[in-house]
Amino acid sequence: MAGYKEYSSALEGWMNYHRMQALEVEPNWLFDKVYSKSYTAASKFGRENVYAFIKHYEKPPDVAVFAQFSSECYKYSMKIFKGGLVGLGAHLTAYPMMAVNVINNELAEFIRTYCSKHFASAEFPGVLDLSTNDLYFYPATPAWGAFYYSGYRQTFYELFS
Repeated sequence: MAGYKEYSSALEGWMNYHRMQALEVEPNWLFDKVYSKSYTAASKFGRENVYAFIKHYEKPPDVAVFAQFSSECYKYSMKIFKGGLVGLGAHLTAYPMMAVNVINNELAEFIRTYCSKHFASAEFPGVLDLSTNDLYFYPATPAWGAFYYSGYRQTFYELFS
């Protein structure tokens, strides 16, 4: 079982390996760290812009706090996004990840059903249980996301495991 400090330190190297650049932001109520990268992706019909947000909670928050965290990270990524119009040559994916010392059943069940829908962009949140190193995220594929959702799951796992 690694603590958040150790995980955060290792994550820095892992994000560099995946060519994710740390953004210069002050840690705040919403997130501790933000990483991003942009690249051309034929499957997204233009530029893919990826943002990864990390926030640590010692105790798991209630599901409303998690939903707000995910939604606000997505909104923040739309705010800082530079690179054309989303949907017209650009796609945006936000990966809000909350690390908790030990997850509870309520949050684990909620994350398995939380799936938001956005135009030409995606919000794919998850939770890392630091006591087991297990990642929790939406495991299904909505009909409207059949082309992309397996890639979102794979990327989330690669970035945060």
